[in-house]
Amino acid sequence: MKIKSIEELEDKLGEDLSWRKKEILSLKMLIESDVVNKKILLRASIALLCAHFEGFVKTASNYYVIYIGNKKIKSSEINNNLVAMKMCKKIKRCGETEKSSVHGELLNFFEKTRDEKFFIKYNPDNPIISTNSNPSSTVLEEILKSLGVESDIFETKKKYIDYSLLQNRHKVVHGERFDLDYDDFISTNNIVLEVLDSYRDLIIESAESELYLKENVNGGTEKCT
Repeated sequence: MKIKSIEELEDKLGEDLSWRKKEILSLKMLIESDVVNKKILLRASIALLCAHFEGFVKTASNYYVIYIGNKKIKSSEINNNLVAMKMCKKIKRCGETEKSSVHGELLNFFEKTRDEKFFIKYNPDNPIISTNSNPSSTVLEEILKSLGVESDIFETKKKYIDYSLLQNRHKVVHGERFDLDYDDFISTNNIVLEVLDSYRDLIIESAESELYLKENVNGGTEKCT
């Protein structure tokens, strides 16, 4: 996949968010029109909201990394968190052994990588950025750190993400019997849509501000999984 300009990035994000919003709206209309199956649809809605929430954050984050890779910038100029993505497997291997030869391989790879253009091959089945099926506020904040982006976008909605959305989703997918209040659904629905719009804007703003450059952001740590 190639995303060579901010305009292409905006289009990709817009296309992905559009079909998700359409599906969320369609389910909301079904809930409001089908009185008989309202309880069932409300339960199903939480699983769908969570799926689209997780899916868009993951997709948008990967598109951002793909966009950076197509800029053909030297890794030495890219912020350390992004570069660390290329080294995760080797870093993890170093943590599992005391062999100096393995540690040396990491250093050699790092030196070689610095002079190469930053690029990570994207595979939809094995994405660069993943929520590991757990889009909690903590996991999402780690994604931001790995991208070198500073924002409280998830912290301010932590209660809704971790409880109204994620905890209720777990109840549904694990077969627990509980009834979801319509007003709670509407509140969660609105928050999810708000955060998705905000995340799209954040990714675009980060690209425009070139926050992927080392000179424009303070590096943190990337968590290997």
